[in-house]
Amino acid sequence: MSTKVRQTHRPATRPRPAPTRPGRRLLPWRLLAASALALAALVTAVSLLTAARDAPRPAPAPALTATVATIDGQAVPVRELNLYLVQERAATFSHFQQKYGAADGPAFWTTSHNGQTPAAYLKKHALADVTEATVRLRLAQRYGLLADSSYAAFLAGWRSENARRVKAVAAHQVIYGPVQYTEPNYFTYILGNIDFDLAEKLSRTGVIKTPDSALRAYYTAHRSEFQLGHHTSSTTRGTGVRTLTFAEARKQVAQAYVSDQYQAMLADLVRTAKVKVAASVLAAVPVDRA
Repeated sequence: MSTKVRQTHRPATRPRPAPTRPGRRLLPWRLLAASALALAALVTAVSLLTAARDAPRPAPAPALTATVATIDGQAVPVRELNLYLVQERAATFSHFQQKYGAADGPAFWTTSHNGQTPAAYLKKHALADVTEATVRLRLAQRYGLLADSSYAAFLAGWRSENARRVKAVAAHQVIYGPVQYTEPNYFTYILGNIDFDLAEKLSRTGVIKTPDSALRAYYTAHRSEFQLGHHTSSTTRGTGVRTLTFAEARKQVAQAYVSDQYQAMLADLVRTAKVKVAASVLAAVPVDRA
């Protein structure tokens, strides 16, 4: 007799989840993504800080007494160049704004436009200005109008003049002009006087010659510049203009001719001046504080 063993079939059971350690939960995918982004941001920030730390720092501004160039052997200090950087600043901004649409901002001076930055453009024009000024001062020294054409001598004269004016005012004396000159204003004043005196001195000593033939030719070419206003009617008080004859205008003709000859002479001296630039000093001169 055989016995049949009844096999019982257990119902299929779902697989049990793997046990997790106490206190540890699986992070949702959104939290994992956020963590990854935060880590990437941290790595980027560290990289930027490292790059900023390792980037070459701009050279410190040179001392005001540092020589930025020599012109025909005469040293030009940074302080003197700064006068012209200030003077040319507005024109430089206007040039780049009109030609390239450049807007003012932190990167204005260092942004290149057609291969040139405003900073380089400004320094180029300031150097041209200071070259012309130096040539004029040296010429005045050569012909006895200045004892010393250096900028150090100018500064000493400026301080002395301001001190004199303060004493004059305290003593109730009459002075002409401001009580105190600013450095750039006094420099402009000195250069203006030099131009007038130097042209006259060059004419008087025969460096600039004024033969009658040259004056007559000049008068003929510029006749319209030598005119005299006069009343044409005593009742209507109308005015008219009459061109002076050469004999009447000879003095004015001579002055204008000498002035033009002086300017031509000066331009030639500036063109042929030997200019040596201290490139490293010039590059370190700041323009954003000019």
